[in-house]
Amino acid sequence: MTRTEDVQHYAALIMAMIKQDQESGQVPGGVCSWDELDESVDTADYYRQAGLPGAAEDLRNAVSDEVGRLLARAQGGRWAVTWTGADGLTRDISRGVGYPTRAEAEAVGRDYASEHGGAYRVRGERPS
Repeated sequence: MTRTEDVQHYAALIMAMIKQDQESGQVPGGVCSWDELDESVDTADYYRQAGLPGAAEDLRNAVSDEVGRLLARAQGGRWAVTWTGADGLTRDISRGVGYPTRAEAEAVGRDYASEHGGAYRVRGERPS
């Protein structure tokens, strides 16, 4: 398998485990990021069950990023925040996987604009 195929393979295995844990009530149905998932369960268990315990750190990170992207997508997609400063330059201030809800993205934009001035815009993106 290629690295991309490995990431997708392990992410699919872990997503199936998460879905089972959601159905049993161990994981909230609205969990929308790897970090939020880690608040409910020991995410290292997913690595072990998927056969990733000794995998290289970059593979584990790529798998958790992909799982985070899939979790966000399951909650309606990801939301990105663009900030425009007084100098007219525009920057993407989103996390790598975006924000799982529009409300969270709006809060980030408001906070950033209140701290740095300028304006923000929230846009929905559909991950592929």
